[in-house]
Amino acid sequence: MNDGGNRLKSIKYIVLIAALLAPGCAPDEPSTGSAGNSLLDPPAEGSGLQYRMTSTIAPGSESYGCRLFQVPPEGLVIRGQDVAFGPGGHHVLLYRTPYRAIPSHDEQGITLDALTEHDCSQGATARWKVDAVLGGSESFGSVGLLHRLPDGVGVVLEPNAVLVMSTHYLNTTTAPLAVDARINVYTMPREELRIEAGLLYMDNHALRVPPFGKASARMRCPVPEDVHVVSLQSHMHARGVSFEATLLPRSGTPTSIYSTTSWQEPPVRELDPPLLFPRGSTIEVRCDYQSTEARPITYGLSSSDEMCQLIGPYFPKNARFERCEDERGASAATWVGSGKASGAETVACLGEAMTREKGFGYAYYDCVHAACSTIASEVSAVVHCHAAKRATDCANRCQGGDAGDCVSCLAQACAAEEQAARNATSP
Repeated sequence: MNDGGNRLKSIKYIVLIAALLAPGCAPDEPSTGSAGNSLLDPPAEGSGLQYRMTSTIAPGSESYGCRLFQVPPEGLVIRGQDVAFGPGGHHVLLYRTPYRAIPSHDEQGITLDALTEHDCSQGATARWKVDAVLGGSESFGSVGLLHRLPDGVGVVLEPNAVLVMSTHYLNTTTAPLAVDARINVYTMPREELRIEAGLLYMDNHALRVPPFGKASARMRCPVPEDVHVVSLQSHMHARGVSFEATLLPRSGTPTSIYSTTSWQEPPVRELDPPLLFPRGSTIEVRCDYQSTEARPITYGLSSSDEMCQLIGPYFPKNARFERCEDERGASAATWVGSGKASGAETVACLGEAMTREKGFGYAYYDCVHAACSTIASEVSAVVHCHAAKRATDCANRCQGGDAGDCVSCLAQACAAEEQAARNATSP
């Protein structure tokens, strides 16, 4: 699209965001209070729906639960949400799936009644196909991820779409803990929709924290078209000591857009008016960690693992933006190292790590983070190629085969990317 077209689009969105929803607290409006402090009554009839999960968590245990719901035949346009869950809750999330009927078995082939709460210890995405995050809350005591959208802006759900609600609780007490999680979805008539919204969910899997050590994880994603971001929130686990999100323009000075030192109750930054992320800019997310544990820590859903996420509703919806993808639909994530290793040293390190670990584990991502920051693009291209070829051209030689044979196949399939990384210069 030409620059004149982009300017016209920006003007249209600025006009829309000038009329944000009024801060009313009627039952059929998103509240201005914080999530988790009290349970929610369902929305008034005709103004929305409530999704709810209840269970009892055993003393001293961690619980991951899922439950599936189906959207009404006419579909929904969501204009806001409220979320409430009790103490001990780490997150309550709602996901969109590609299903159009409630499945009789999960993606592992296990038969179950998905309309009732069931175990999701390996994560909702391990049991069910998930297209995108749809809302919820990543912290007890704050407003939800999709709390309030501007007038005329809404998230569209197709008729009969199936949703997954997911909860994560940790009961640190010596008594059973009864929990009750609720998500109120407030809707509007489809004829009032002027711009479709989406939900950004930057999720950095390439992280590691050494025993009794410090570490940083940095990831960048491109902004393919102008978008307006309504709010932002981070998500880390207990080793997280600081989080920083920065907007990097094509030229000019980088701007901090979100910062916190709190992993347990990260604040939601509500942007009034919504913040413009211009086409051609880049988002960088950095998580810093400090571990007091004698074991290496990698990415994972459990509280014993770590995460580095930036989440926020935005408009207009752009699948490439919210999935961090390029024009081909492939991952466009760039991982930025904080070490001094050259491209040649990094490629050799990656091969050795895959041989030892027989895959992508702690040592593999340690190589990525040990690389010099100036060769981030070339190193990331190698990582993307390894992941893609491991699942396609080299699948037979990498799944259950000899580790050295797998590395040889990947080196041949990713020869161009590995050579570019070796040739990359660093100061």
